[in-house]
Amino acid sequence: MRHILRGYTMWANGYDFGLEVEELQCALPDETYVDHSYGGAVMAAQVPMIKIGNLEPTMKFASHNPRLAELLLLPPGATTTFTFRSHLVDEMDGASRSNVIIYEGRLAAPAPDGWSGDKAGLGYTIKGVRYYRYEIGNEPIHEIGLFPPKLVINRVDRLAAQNDSLGR
Repeated sequence: MRHILRGYTMWANGYDFGLEVEELQCALPDETYVDHSYGGAVMAAQVPMIKIGNLEPTMKFASHNPRLAELLLLPPGATTTFTFRSHLVDEMDGASRSNVIIYEGRLAAPAPDGWSGDKAGLGYTIKGVRYYRYEIGNEPIHEIGLFPPKLVINRVDRLAAQNDSLGR
């Protein structure tokens, strides 16, 4: 079954940047692996760890938007919530669902872009992501938080017992 992406946008600080976003590269969580050699084994095995690497989504804008520039160089501890929204249509039955990814982090690393004719834009990266949520059709698939620690994978809270024991 194929789901077709029909339109996308990005929201930050209450503003819809959909008319300016040329490209989004949404960072998705991936496992971290550790090489381990079991006693007497002739080869190493890659063991998955419950650890997520850095999530650093990137985006390219068609202009130099001052509202985005205001989000750069925030004071220590300050973050911005970025919401990427798209519309998915099931190719088989035409059913529609929302597709939402939320990152809480800091806008950083503006990539220089050459000015040519009537077009000049910038590329940005969201760094220092503290919170991530991915949902399709209003159903969370992944939810990861730095503190308090949160790790919901396929709707199962993997840290619920640990957080309960620690009074979180």
